[in-house]
Amino acid sequence: MQIVKKIQLKGSPGGFEPLKISITGKQKKGGDCLAGLAFLYPGQRLPSSGYFLHPTEEFLYVKSGKIRIETNSNCEIAEKGDLILMRSREPHFNINISDEQAELLWRRSNP
Repeated sequence: MQIVKKIQLKGSPGGFEPLKISITGKQKKGGDCLAGLAFLYPGQRLPSSGYFLHPTEEFLYVKSGKIRIETNSNCEIAEKGDLILMRSREPHFNINISDEQAELLWRRSNP
Protein backbone atom coordinates (compact mmCIF):
# COMPACT_ATOMS: atom_id res chain seq x y z
CA MET A 1 0.00 0.00 0.00
CA GLN A 2 1.14 3.54 -0.68
CA ILE A 3 -0.66 6.70 0.40
CA VAL A 4 0.29 10.08 -1.02
CA LYS A 5 -0.78 12.73 1.48
CA LYS A 6 -2.35 15.93 0.14
CA ILE A 7 0.58 17.95 1.53
CA GLN A 8 2.84 15.99 -0.86
CA LEU A 9 0.67 16.98 -3.82
CA LYS A 10 1.18 20.71 -3.21
CA GLY A 11 4.83 20.69 -4.29
CA SER A 12 7.75 22.50 -2.73
CA PRO A 13 7.48 26.01 -1.21
CA GLY A 14 9.70 27.40 -3.99
CA GLY A 15 7.49 26.23 -6.86
CA PHE A 16 5.62 23.38 -8.42
CA GLU A 17 7.28 20.00 -8.20
CA PRO A 18 5.41 17.20 -10.03
CA LEU A 19 4.73 13.98 -8.14
CA LYS A 20 5.72 10.71 -9.80
CA ILE A 21 4.63 7.27 -8.63
CA SER A 22 6.55 4.33 -10.07
CA ILE A 23 4.74 1.05 -10.55
CA THR A 24 6.99 -1.92 -11.09
CA GLY A 25 5.92 -4.95 -13.04
CA LYS A 26 4.71 -5.81 -16.52
CA GLN A 27 3.42 -2.77 -18.42
CA LYS A 28 0.66 -3.15 -21.02
CA LYS A 29 0.04 -0.88 -23.98
CA GLY A 30 -3.53 0.31 -24.33
CA GLY A 31 -6.24 -1.75 -22.68
CA ASP A 32 -9.42 -1.00 -20.84
CA CYS A 33 -9.83 0.38 -17.36
CA LEU A 34 -12.56 0.58 -14.76
CA ALA A 35 -13.28 3.73 -12.76
CA GLY A 36 -16.00 5.04 -10.52
CA LEU A 37 -17.07 6.70 -7.30
CA ALA A 38 -17.65 4.78 -4.08
CA PHE A 39 -19.82 6.28 -1.33
CA LEU A 40 -19.40 5.03 2.23
CA TYR A 41 -21.71 6.02 5.08
CA PRO A 42 -20.16 6.63 8.52
CA GLY A 43 -18.98 3.29 9.89
CA GLN A 44 -19.57 1.47 6.59
CA ARG A 45 -17.05 -1.16 5.48
CA LEU A 46 -16.35 -2.11 1.85
CA PRO A 47 -16.56 -4.93 1.16
CA SER A 48 -18.95 -5.72 4.01
CA SER A 49 -16.86 -8.83 4.82
CA GLY A 50 -13.63 -10.29 3.54
CA TYR A 51 -11.22 -8.42 1.27
CA PHE A 52 -11.10 -6.88 -2.19
CA LEU A 53 -8.47 -8.62 -4.30
CA HIS A 54 -7.81 -7.13 -7.76
CA PRO A 55 -5.50 -8.62 -10.41
CA THR A 56 -4.18 -5.12 -11.28
CA GLU A 57 -3.08 -1.98 -9.42
CA GLU A 58 -5.83 0.29 -8.08
CA PHE A 59 -5.70 4.02 -7.40
CA LEU A 60 -8.14 5.67 -5.00
CA TYR A 61 -8.53 9.39 -4.38
CA VAL A 62 -10.36 10.46 -1.21
CA LYS A 63 -12.76 13.22 -2.29
CA SER A 64 -14.32 13.58 1.17
CA GLY A 65 -14.33 11.91 4.56
CA LYS A 66 -11.72 9.84 6.35
CA ILE A 67 -11.18 6.13 5.81
CA ARG A 68 -9.10 3.36 7.31
CA ILE A 69 -7.56 1.02 4.73
CA GLU A 70 -6.52 -2.38 6.00
CA THR A 71 -4.49 -5.02 4.22
CA ASN A 72 -3.43 -8.39 5.55
CA SER A 73 -0.21 -6.75 6.80
CA ASN A 74 -0.89 -3.01 7.26
CA CYS A 75 -3.42 -0.41 8.38
CA GLU A 76 -3.40 3.26 7.30
CA ILE A 77 -5.67 6.30 7.56
CA ALA A 78 -6.46 8.38 4.47
CA GLU A 79 -8.50 11.58 4.41
CA LYS A 80 -9.79 14.17 1.96
CA GLY A 81 -7.14 14.93 -0.66
CA ASP A 82 -5.07 11.77 -0.15
CA LEU A 83 -4.21 9.37 -2.99
CA ILE A 84 -3.93 5.63 -2.33
CA LEU A 85 -2.14 3.03 -4.45
CA MET A 86 -3.07 -0.60 -3.89
CA ARG A 87 -0.64 -3.06 -5.48
CA SER A 88 -2.06 -5.85 -7.61
CA ARG A 89 -3.35 -8.82 -5.64
CA GLU A 90 -3.02 -6.96 -2.32
CA PRO A 91 -6.05 -7.94 -0.19
CA HIS A 92 -7.70 -4.86 1.31
CA PHE A 93 -10.87 -3.34 2.72
CA ASN A 94 -11.97 0.22 3.57
CA ILE A 95 -13.93 1.57 6.55
CA ASN A 96 -15.36 5.10 6.78
CA ILE A 97 -14.18 6.37 10.19
CA SER A 98 -15.57 9.91 9.83
CA ASP A 99 -18.95 11.32 10.85
CA GLU A 100 -19.76 12.22 7.23
CA GLN A 101 -20.22 10.29 4.02
CA ALA A 102 -16.88 9.43 2.42
CA GLU A 103 -16.42 9.65 -1.35
CA LEU A 104 -13.68 7.71 -3.10
CA LEU A 105 -12.77 8.08 -6.75
CA TRP A 106 -11.19 4.81 -7.89
CA ARG A 107 -9.50 3.52 -11.02
CA ARG A 108 -8.04 0.18 -12.02
CA SER A 109 -7.18 -1.44 -15.32
CA ASN A 110 -8.69 -4.64 -16.62
CA PRO A 111 -6.30 -7.59 -16.63
